[in-house]
Amino acid sequence: MKNKIKNFLIIANYSKKGAVEAAETVARYIRERGLQATLSISDDDTPGGLIREELIKDAECAVVLGGDGTLIRAVHTTRKHPVPMVGVNFGTTGFLTDVDIEDIKTMINRLIEGDYDTEERMLLSGTVGGVMEDRMLALNDIVVARSNALRLIALKIFVNGQFFDEYEADGVIVSTPTGSTGYNLSAGGPVVNPKTNLIVITPISPHALAKKSVVFDADDKIEIVIMAKRKNQGDGALVSFDGYENIDIGVGDVVDIRRSRHFVTLLRFSDVNFYERLRKKMG
Repeated sequence: MKNKIKNFLIIANYSKKGAVEAAETVARYIRERGLQATLSISDDDTPGGLIREELIKDAECAVVLGGDGTLIRAVHTTRKHPVPMVGVNFGTTGFLTDVDIEDIKTMINRLIEGDYDTEERMLLSGTVGGVMEDRMLALNDIVVARSNALRLIALKIFVNGQFFDEYEADGVIVSTPTGSTGYNLSAGGPVVNPKTNLIVITPISPHALAKKSVVFDADDKIEIVIMAKRKNQGDGALVSFDGYENIDIGVGDVVDIRRSRHFVTLLRFSDVNFYERLRKKMG
């Protein structure tokens, strides 16, 4: 039995049909039980990309209504005040969202009673020397990609200070176990259990058939250096953190990636394990 939740933050993806109405219904249901429920349902609630202090400061749990993308965005908007999260799915089956909308009241009752499980997910931390002052976090992946749609970029990969490989490609994906079912999978990378702690590097459309994904220890330190090799190669690139924040970079910039000391706590209710969820999702 876990802590009984008494103070809820309800985050809704206002672009999902019915999500805001569902959030208001959930908040009313919680308040009728004499508990606290605060709503974050518009961009006005996240000025500068962070949820307003007064909305989140006392929250014990965030109920996120939308889908996997909404939950990932919630991780970023709450990064100054991280809270345990549970995802409520609208639409297609997700890997992160654990509850279907028709089961939401049952879920709230279980949270109130402390009848749930917890699952910690590792995060990546990344920065670019001379471009970014602060390190950014990623639950899914950090992607370094070309900014010119028609030209490859050249990248050198260093692991723990030692040269590892060089890619001429559309880019490279540095993925967490959670992100292995996202862009990494689309690019031909492996799927790994999200409870593990490791880092996957997958080149995006490499200009060499032998370039494949590689799995690294979670504590390995990855550096990606933007190189210039050919006249017809592009110099422009960008680094993307979960697709939530994109930063322009160029030749000579070094993207430093490592495991974050922080993590995301997901609240779980389903008896369906990851492998069953994977089987259903993959058909």
